Amino acid sequence: MFALDPSSTQHPAADQLPDPAPVPALAPAPAAPRLVARAGQLSQPTAPIPPEASNEDVHRLFSEQPLLETLAVVADDRPLGLINRQRFMEQYARPFARDVFGRRSCLVFTDTAPMVVAAGLPIDQLVQQALASGSRVLKDGFITVEEGRYAGIGTGHALMAAMSDIEADKTRQLMASIDYASLIQRSHLVESDRVLASQLADHGLLWEPRDVVGGDAYFFRATPQGLLGCMFDCTGHGVPGAFMTLIALSFLEQAVAPAGIGTGTGAVIDPGALLGQMNRYIKRVLQQRSRDVQPAWGAPAAPADGLPAEKSSSDGLDAALFLQSPCGTQLRFASARLDLLVAPPGVQEAAQVQIHAGDKLGIGYATTPDDAAWSTQELEVAPGSLLMVATDGVIDQLGGPRQIAHGRKRLARFLHEQHDRPAAQACAEFRQAFAQWQGTQRRRDDVSLLVWRNQALQS
Repeated sequence: MFALDPSSTQHPAADQLPDPAPVPALAPAPAAPRLVARAGQLSQPTAPIPPEASNEDVHRLFSEQPLLETLAVVADDRPLGLINRQRFMEQYARPFARDVFGRRSCLVFTDTAPMVVAAGLPIDQLVQQALASGSRVLKDGFITVEEGRYAGIGTGHALMAAMSDIEADKTRQLMASIDYASLIQRSHLVESDRVLASQLADHGLLWEPRDVVGGDAYFFRATPQGLLGCMFDCTGHGVPGAFMTLIALSFLEQAVAPAGIGTGTGAVIDPGALLGQMNRYIKRVLQQRSRDVQPAWGAPAAPADGLPAEKSSSDGLDAALFLQSPCGTQLRFASARLDLLVAPPGVQEAAQVQIHAGDKLGIGYATTPDDAAWSTQELEVAPGSLLMVATDGVIDQLGGPRQIAHGRKRLARFLHEQHDRPAAQACAEFRQAFAQWQGTQRRRDDVSLLVWRNQALQS
C-alpha cells in the first residue's frame, strides 16, 4: 500500500454649520491580505502513486482518506496523469469492475492529459488556461511541476478561491480609490460651505451625488461686488463626473484668485463673460474641437490654432452663475441650461413664481463654439424673495404615481408652497418630498439644489 499525506448623501445645509470642520487627514490604508500570485501557491505536495500501483491500491487509498479528491500518477518524478476520486469510485463500483480491473495498472482510470503548469506560472495566466480547458480543471484540479518534475496538485476549489480573493481585492482597491476621490472632491467644497454660511443668513443646500462621488458641484466666494455663486452639473456622474467638477472648480478658483476678479480693482464681474471663459478653458484642457470645418479629401484636419482635432469624446457641463449684490436686491445671472426660480414675498399662486431660463448652449462641449457667449440678466429682486437653482438630477428624476419626470412646474409649485418658510426648512422639506416622489425608482443622476432668501449679505 502506498502511504499518502492527507490534504461587499444629503450634504448638510451650510447654515447648520456655523464653523465647518476641516477635512480630516487621510489615515494610512490597512495592509491588504497577501494574495496568491503563482500557481505553486495553490499546490499541495500530495504524495503520488507510481503507474505500477493497482486499481485496488487506488480504491484502498480513497477509502481510507475520504478527503482525498485527486491522485497524481508519477514515474521518475514526471507526471503521467490524474485520477479523480468521484469518477474512479463510480466506475470501480460497476458490476465486475473490481474483478476485471482490481489488479490491473491504475493507468486504466487515469486521465493522461491533465493540465500541467509550472509552479511559477502567474495566477492570471493559470486562470486563462483553466478557463480555456473548460470545467475539467475545476473538477480534477491541475498538476504543478518544477523544472519538469512533479511538485504537487492544485484543486479546482483552491483555484476558484484564489480567483474570488483577487476579484475581492480589486473591488477593495477600487472602493478605496473612490472613497479617496470623494474626500478630495469634498475638500474642494469646504471653503464654499464656509462662505455660504458666513454670507447668507437664510439658505439651504442639498448635494447628493448618485454614487460616492458625482458630477454636481458648487462654488461660492465673497467679493467686494457681492456674493459670487455657481451651481453646475457636469457630464455623467460617478468618477468621470467628479473629474469634470475638479476641472470646473479649478477654473473658478483661478477666476477669483487675488490676481483676478476677487480684488475688486478690475472690471465689473460679468457672469455671462465668466461662463464664456469657462467654456474656452474646458475646451482647451480637454482638447475638444468641433468638426464643423471639413478638411479636403485625404487631408488631415488642421485647426487654425494648431491644436489637435476633436477627440471622440465630448464633455462639458450645465451651470448657473450669479452675483448677488451686498444689499441683496440686485442679481446678475447667467446660465447654461439651468433655471433660476424666484418666489416674491406674498406670492399667491405657483404661476406667479418667476422662472428665469438659462441659455440653451452647454459649456465646454466639442460642438460648442470657442467664441460662444452667454447673456447676463440684470434682475431686480424684491427683498425677502425665495430663490432656487436646481440641477437636472431634480428635473429629470422619474417618480410619482405615473412614473414621469419631476419637471420644472412641480418645482415652481413647491417653491410657492414654501415661500414664507426659512430656506433651510424648505430645503429639508424638499429632500423628503423628493424622496417620496422618487419612490422605488432608481436615482437617475446626481441631485443638487440651492434655496436662499435674498437678504442683505452678512459682513
